[in-house]
Amino acid sequence: MMNWNSNVKIDIHNENGSLVDTTQFHNIITDDGMWWMARAIGSSYYEPKIIYCGWGLTNTAPSTTQTKLIAESGRKIITSYSVTSSAGCVTVCYLSPTDAIVNIQELGWFVGSSANASSDTGCMISRTLYSRNKTNLESITIIRTDTFVNTT
Repeated sequence: MMNWNSNVKIDIHNENGSLVDTTQFHNIITDDGMWWMARAIGSSYYEPKIIYCGWGLTNTAPSTTQTKLIAESGRKIITSYSVTSSAGCVTVCYLSPTDAIVNIQELGWFVGSSANASSDTGCMISRTLYSRNKTNLESITIIRTDTFVNTT
């Protein structure tokens, strides 16, 4: 048996590039995310690479049954990836001062060939709440760390 854990770290930098805030929290994996990853093992169609991070405007509690953000406002392609030595992967999405100038309340991550820059595309593998009234005077770096632990 395997456990899939996902944690998020968010760094806020001011217009001078100085770190002004860091937040860390756990991120749930959706049922569709588990379904997608299980099928990725046996089919080249189900590409497991996270392509987009999206943000939305509602703070409805996350549930594993959700298939999309509740009120998606935008999304951005993932900035970078790295594989860790501890059976994990780090995915980074950078929001510049001109990106996502809204009151962010939710975040989601999307996979699949149908995922693109449009809302509600692709398979949402995870969703979490995060509250930030983002302005054009700051940037946000969203660092997602997924780890896979053998529990047998």
